[in-house]
Amino acid sequence: MKKVILVSIVLSLVCGLFAQAKPSSDIDQWLYEQQPKTQPATEDSVVTNDLIKVNYGKKDARLAMLMSVLVPGSGQFYADKTSITTYIFPAIELACIGGLVYFSIQGNDKTDRFEKYATGELITYPTSDGTQIQGYRYQRNRQNEIQEILKGINSSDIYDNGYFRLDPTNTQHFYEDIGKYPHYVFGWMDWYYRFAADASGNFVDPRWVVDGPLDNPNTHWTGNFPQWGTDTTISVSPSSHDASQMRKTFIEMRNEAKSEYSKAHIFTMVLAFNHLAAGIDAVRVTRNVNRLSISQTMPQMNIYAAMFEDTVTPMLGMKWKF
Repeated sequence: MKKVILVSIVLSLVCGLFAQAKPSSDIDQWLYEQQPKTQPATEDSVVTNDLIKVNYGKKDARLAMLMSVLVPGSGQFYADKTSITTYIFPAIELACIGGLVYFSIQGNDKTDRFEKYATGELITYPTSDGTQIQGYRYQRNRQNEIQEILKGINSSDIYDNGYFRLDPTNTQHFYEDIGKYPHYVFGWMDWYYRFAADASGNFVDPRWVVDGPLDNPNTHWTGNFPQWGTDTTISVSPSSHDASQMRKTFIEMRNEAKSEYSKAHIFTMVLAFNHLAAGIDAVRVTRNVNRLSISQTMPQMNIYAAMFEDTVTPMLGMKWKF
């Protein structure tokens, strides 16, 4: 009996509490009624700020510039993948690298050709009486033989060991000198067998042409008379191509190689400019992205409950001001 009375009292108290909390008799309405949010403006602003912070964080312009200076286009990709310069700078980079490699290879090939032409190709040279002489187009022993004679004409002139300084090995400097300086013309085969040999190819003293007395230290060598042929009384300047057609061909071949290297150098300069321009443009792209990220209105995501066919259903909504 006491238990029945106790249960009745508890039920009465519970019913009283329900009556005080919800006077409405519609229990469904009470169950599904949404409680009002406290401080909705603050919650919305927090959600919005979080979205901006995650999706629209500012990019570092210094990092973007450094990336693009090292690898053109990478800084633009970091800041804004949709920027057109993200793809222009890498395209220029690849084109320049291709041009640099191509013309460098062409220059190397033509360098090998003129080096082989001068000192790596054994040829047969015919003299005027039909004698066949074999040798390389340029040989140091011929050069050394004739320059010693010129050095001995006057011991007080400029022609000494300091004037003749041809490299003893086939260096780049050696190949430059035998084409650039006239006083290294003695080593070319066609000069030697025309100005320092008879019609059969036997050595004879060169016939020197100078611009003053031989005993004057200021006297300079200006050319030579040929030893044989129809023009033995006409002096030939050592800087003239008539002195050696082989030297002329060598100079032309070397200039072709230099032209290829010059083109490669242009691509190198464009590469350097591309890196610099890419770095500057990366700063521009980054600043534009940061400026737009502040002014853009982000989509606002909201989750709420709604009645759908008499059932409480969670809903996802999005609000975007534009």
